[in-house]
Amino acid sequence: MPTDHACQSAAESAAQALDSLRPFLPPGSPRGAGGFDDWATGAAALLVVLAGLRADRPGELTLWHARIGDQLHGALGLHVAGAEGLRPVLPSRGWDALAALQHKARELLTDLAGVGRPGRPVELSRQLDLVEDACAGALRRITVPPEAAVRCAAALAEAAGSLFGLHPAPPPRCTPPPPAAAEATASPLPPDWTTSILF
Repeated sequence: MPTDHACQSAAESAAQALDSLRPFLPPGSPRGAGGFDDWATGAAALLVVLAGLRADRPGELTLWHARIGDQLHGALGLHVAGAEGLRPVLPSRGWDALAALQHKARELLTDLAGVGRPGRPVELSRQLDLVEDACAGALRRITVPPEAAVRCAAALAEAAGSLFGLHPAPPPRCTPPPPAAAEATASPLPPDWTTSILF
């Protein structure tokens, strides 16, 4: 089960990822100047990701895709279209935000451990990839440049995956060829013209 420390670290990582978006937010947005260096903001974004991980049925996934834009808008403190006149839903603050994150993560783990679902850990990794792509697309739609959106979405997915012990695979290492192979493929040395002239 995700510990308090794991949830705090994940929320901090998510907040740092969101903080990189500040230069691209619309002028006058609530988060545009203050930054996202608090647990609550990171936890709010991770709750969006966890909701996507639980939406593993076609109808649920479609509904989550339809709402992800508004949910990320809310996490970033941006205006949500159609919310005029409605009381804003205030996010949890401090330890309450971490408790909400921990609760949702444990619910997802309980679902993964359900009877008759032995392959769910693999599915979780695949679902995380889908959620990452969806988050990147939603960020691009709010004027975030593609590269920045992809980096932020990848960081959010990595933070969410860390709650379950999932980590991105390291890039493949380039193993240098053995000395014999390197010598065989090396270009031949230029002729020693000094020796050739002497003889």
